[in-house]
Amino acid sequence: MSRIRDSRQITIRGSQSPLTFATEGGELWKEWDRYLLLDGKKAYHIGNICGTCSFFFERLGGANASVNPPQVIADLTKGLNSVTSSAVNQIQKIIPDGSYIVSLNQAFISLTVPGSTSDYFVKEQVELWGLDPFFGLPHYPKTEYYRSGMQTFSKTSCLFEFVIPMFPHSWLDKQRLQEMSSLLESGSEPTAIALSVLDVKQPADWTGDPTVTEHWCLAHYLIDGHHKAYAASQCNRPITLLSFLALGEGVSSEKQKLTIVKMMKTQH
Repeated sequence: MSRIRDSRQITIRGSQSPLTFATEGGELWKEWDRYLLLDGKKAYHIGNICGTCSFFFERLGGANASVNPPQVIADLTKGLNSVTSSAVNQIQKIIPDGSYIVSLNQAFISLTVPGSTSDYFVKEQVELWGLDPFFGLPHYPKTEYYRSGMQTFSKTSCLFEFVIPMFPHSWLDKQRLQEMSSLLESGSEPTAIALSVLDVKQPADWTGDPTVTEHWCLAHYLIDGHHKAYAASQCNRPITLLSFLALGEGVSSEKQKLTIVKMMKTQH
């Protein structure tokens, strides 16, 4: 699990970000499905509003580009040491309107391939929710993603952390990857940027007597720093992640979001 070095709360108004959150519903629910949009196109299906349904994300056609804050690229490549006002003021221009906990996280991340033994949707989710009742299969997110560990923090609750790219590592520039790898190997911790959402999920019933029955799923949607993230996963070196945790999004309360931030600050 990543460790928070520094954090602050902010509210963004009047943003011209190409990123937006959106919901869709049907006859029974005006709002059910939740999405992250890029330039008005659905980039990710980021779950639904049901607290007993399983957590998921699924890459869609609009997830095909990063969103870069050009004014602070040099600072991000070097790596931030704290949540500075100057960096936040520049980066918030690419973040949607809303209230956020902005945190600087240090994390070791590992690349996960869908269907592999390290895939959350194959292992931990199936252990509690079982297979999809219609297809009889685990959820398929249609993307590789990174995991940053897990942490049991109560008798029945566990935090799972994900870093989810906008496009696969096969799209990355090899020369830029080599530069990032050299930087990481030298001891630097370059900073990536993520738009983050917390979902707290617990099935209405389950089979057997599992120890953990509540999954706190912290999803960091990577909007800048794809070369940094992949290089860090391959070098087994820590990366820093500037996370904008949306207080108004996700199946979780503000209190639960603050609980997670407090816990991640105390990790060693």
